[in-house]
Amino acid sequence: MLLLYMGWLNHTEAVWTAESGWGYWFGIVGGSLMLMLLLYPMRKRLHFMNKWLTVKFWFRLHMVFGVLGPVLIMMHSSFHIGSLNGQVALYSMLFVAISGLFGRYFYTRIHYGLYGKKATFASLHADSAELNKKLGPLFELQPRAREMMKQYEKMVMEAPKGPIASAKHWFKMRLMSVRIYPTVMRALNKKLLAAGHRKNWNRAKVRRKQLRIRKMLLTHRSILRQILELHFYERLFAIWHLLHMPLFIMMVITGFVHVYAVHAY
Repeated sequence: MLLLYMGWLNHTEAVWTAESGWGYWFGIVGGSLMLMLLLYPMRKRLHFMNKWLTVKFWFRLHMVFGVLGPVLIMMHSSFHIGSLNGQVALYSMLFVAISGLFGRYFYTRIHYGLYGKKATFASLHADSAELNKKLGPLFELQPRAREMMKQYEKMVMEAPKGPIASAKHWFKMRLMSVRIYPTVMRALNKKLLAAGHRKNWNRAKVRRKQLRIRKMLLTHRSILRQILELHFYERLFAIWHLLHMPLFIMMVITGFVHVYAVHAY
C-alpha cells in the first residue's frame, strides 16, 4: 500500500519511466513474480516437485507474489495507460489480481483462516452430534423445541448443488436461524423456570443453568453456520477456479505480447 501511495503521489513527476531505469525493472520483476504464481499449483500437481519445500510454503509465496507483482507493475506503468497492447496487458493483470482477492476470501471461508487446515464436514458433523448429545436431556423438557432444531439441522445438511440454489439456501437458513434459536431459547427457559420452581432452586442457580443453555445453543448455531458456509463457499470456490485460470492464461499471453512489442518496435 505504501509503494502504491508513493507511486500515485509521484505519477505526474516522471521520477521514472517504463522504458528505462527503475520503471523498466519494476515491470520486469513484477511480470516475473506474476509468472512465478504458477509455482504453487505446479508444486501441488507435479510429482517431481514433491520435495521442493512444503505446499504451505509455496502457498504463502503465492499470496505474497499475488500482491507484490501487481503493485510493481502499477509502479512500472506510473498509473498511466499507454499503447493498446499495454492497456490489454494491464487490464488483464488487474482482472487476475481482483479475481485473486475473491479467491483468497473464498479460501479463508473453507479453511480455518488463511493458512489454517481445511474445514471438513466430518469434523463439523461430529461436533454437532456431540453437542446434540449434551442438549438431549434439555430437549426432553421441550419436545417441540427439539423437533424445530432437528428439522433445521436436517435442512442445513441438505444443501443444493447449483450455485444460485445454494445462495438462496444460504440466505434462507441464515434467516431461519435468527428466528429458531431465540424461540428455542425462550421455550427452554420457560421449562427451566418451571423446573426451578418445583425443585426450589434459588435465582442464581436458575441463572447459571440459563447461561449454560444459552452457551450451548450459540455453539450449536455456530457449528451449523460453519456447515452451511462450507457448503456455500466450496461451490463458489469451485466456480472461481474455473474462471481464474483462463484469466491468468490471458494475462500471460498479453504480457508476453506487450514485452515483445516493446522490445521489437
